[in-house]
Order: sequence, then C-alpha cells, then structure tokens
Amino acid sequence: MISRWIAFTLCTLFAANVLAGELKPVAPRPAPAMTLKDLDGKTHDLMDYRGKVVLVNFWATWCPPCRAEMPSMQRLKTMMRDQPFAILAVDMAETEKEIRDFLKEFKETKPEFTILLDPKGAAMKDWKVHVFPTSFIVDAEGNIRFAVAGSIEWDEIDPTSKIESLFPPILAQSP
Repeated sequence: MISRWIAFTLCTLFAANVLAGELKPVAPRPAPAMTLKDLDGKTHDLMDYRGKVVLVNFWATWCPPCRAEMPSMQRLKTMMRDQPFAILAVDMAETEKEIRDFLKEFKETKPEFTILLDPKGAAMKDWKVHVFPTSFIVDAEGNIRFAVAGSIEWDEIDPTSKIESLFPPILAQSP
C-alpha cells in the first residue's frame, strides 16, 4: 500500500494539472465489483444500485482537490434528487474518525451522500485509480460510461448534462 505521505505528495504535485478535470466518455465496460461498508457499518454492493446512474468517487480527506469538489457533489445530489441517481464516495484507507472529523468542517454543504470505507485500497486497485480524486459515472446497467481524473464542479452544465443523458427518456403519456 502506498504511504499516505507519498500519496499526498503525488496528489499535490498533480493537483495543478488535474484540478480542472473534464468528465470524458469512455468505451462502455462493466464496472468492477465493489462491496464496502459505510460510516454506519452498513454494507453497500454496487450491484444493488442497478437501475440508477451512480457517481463513484475515489477521494481522501488529505487531498486538496478532493476536498474542493465535495460541495459541488452535494449540490449535484440535490439537483438530481428526483432522478434514479446515487453518489458513492469511496474514501482511501482512512479511519472512520478521520472522515467524521473532516465532515464536521462542512457547515452548509455537508455531504449527504454515501461515504464508503476502503481500508486496504482494494477498490482503488480494482478500479485502477492512480490520481485523487478520480470519478466514474456508472449507468443503470452497471457499465462505466464517463470518467474524470481530478476535481471538477459537478453541478456545472457539462457534467450534469452528461449524467442526465444516461437517464431513461420519459415517455409522453396520452391524455
């Protein structure tokens, strides 16, 4: 496992280059399996989110770009509240206390999405994450459709329109 200091240094060095990431389409491929516990000890299996579009975000509390994008992720969750949408924020190898202390820093935009614990970095390896933050958009069938290495403003028009493109069309009903 990579040491926290090395990871922090890499995150800081790459921050200038990846801070303004772009959510890019990728060749659709099945998302790797992922079963992790949340801060309350509840197990979440990515398979249980079939039928929803899911933002899977890999982050850490010590990563400045990760911290910067959290408020926009919460705004995105609020914007998508009436859609089949979920956010799974996978924390990289930190303790529950470290994460809870970090969450206390948020006053008005406290994250209300699911935060998962990846204590040994297994999910990070399975998803081939090399930069923090890294995010994937998984469609309702469980396929990765978009990805971004770096921090973005999730509630801006480009990411939101790409995510919305994955929702099933609403069929017009006859009067």
